Amino acid sequence: MSGILSIAVLADSTDILPLLSQYLSADRYVLHYFTSQSEFVARIELVKHEIDCLVFYSQQQLLPVINHLYDRGLILPVVIIHRLVSQNLAIDPTSQIEVPISSSYIYQPSEVILAVTEMSEIGVAIDKAIAKFLNLTPIMPATEDLPPADAEIAISEPSFLLQQQRRLAQKLNERLGYLAVYYKRNPRYFFRNLDRQERRELLDLLKSQYRKIVLDYFADSSQLNDRIDEFVSATFFRDMAVSEIVKIHMELMEEFSNQLKLEGRSENVLLDYRLTLIDIIAHLCEMYRRSVPREVS
Repeated sequence: MSGILSIAVLADSTDILPLLSQYLSADRYVLHYFTSQSEFVARIELVKHEIDCLVFYSQQQLLPVINHLYDRGLILPVVIIHRLVSQNLAIDPTSQIEVPISSSYIYQPSEVILAVTEMSEIGVAIDKAIAKFLNLTPIMPATEDLPPADAEIAISEPSFLLQQQRRLAQKLNERLGYLAVYYKRNPRYFFRNLDRQERRELLDLLKSQYRKIVLDYFADSSQLNDRIDEFVSATFFRDMAVSEIVKIHMELMEEFSNQLKLEGRSENVLLDYRLTLIDIIAHLCEMYRRSVPREVS
């Protein structure tokens, strides 16, 4: 399977083609550029299992094309480039009034909106669109004229969505190796999105894991590397800030310090455990380095 992503672009003109070519390098992307709605639709239907992401830069043709794709159950990652709006806004397809993204979408819940003034971010937007697409969940067609839930989408042929998700996950794994892990992260479980009780439970678990790492760090333990990997993976998938890890370390060092004082022993030994913190952060940085999508230069 090719490691190059196939991008189908529908635009009203060829105005943005030079920008797309500039920011989407040929060694990572193949662009299929269309200004004709009929040609675009025909191409998508012909090679629907080979297209990795759609890019729309079209006002007149946008809704007819989306309706055509949706009616046929063809759900794909998509970036919608607009001349007027910023990343925090979307366009109501009926009134053309700007509305918050969280309350409306045009094609499907994982779509990414990008202002034309932010074209340098198109590579990141495509990565984000694919990442969100892999978290979509098919549901039965809606019986009322209401949009599906944010992370779900009603389609007539959910098998196509599932096939696309599996194909993209496999392709990303081959194309980007460890980067595929990045796309499996679910924002619902990010630390910042947890409620107070969930945060407390997670911090207690991480603190317990970190305690075991510290106690084994200077011992000849065969489990140390596994425990470090477990801790780093947990913080990575929860999108934990490094400051939270430092806080866990400092709280644990304070507990150990109080215990040493009660035993009449020197606290200087705790200075050596700065190496533990450095090691953990280094592992986490390496995981992000290998996993976070790179911006296209």
